[in-house]
Amino acid sequence: MRILWTLLGLLGLAAVALGAYGSHVTAFADAAAQAVFETGVRYHFAHLPALGLAALIGSLAPAAARRAGLAGALFLAGMVLFSGALYLKALGYADITNPTAPAGGFLLMAGWLALAWAGIGARQPAP
Repeated sequence: MRILWTLLGLLGLAAVALGAYGSHVTAFADAAAQAVFETGVRYHFAHLPALGLAALIGSLAPAAARRAGLAGALFLAGMVLFSGALYLKALGYADITNPTAPAGGFLLMAGWLALAWAGIGARQPAP
């Protein structure tokens, strides 16, 4: 679970840096491109607590650690693919992002499902 905690910190740093970049840079072709970039940042930030929750469940409930690790991996891959595709699209690389964003969105949804599964596996046995 330490790797999830480390990735959470690094992805949080990246989200803040990208958000600052998006609000200060003039490299966007137009307002629509900037809005796409901001959507990427919003989804990036929105899934950081989910990644943290996966790490927390995995740390506190050893019986659910594998499921929580799966949720964390799905959130990580989903953030990279979905938000990354939007970042690239906003910066003018639309040709390579078309199949990537939907795949990333699917992985984010799968991460939420895996997190629910980890929560079920984290229940404490009756005394």
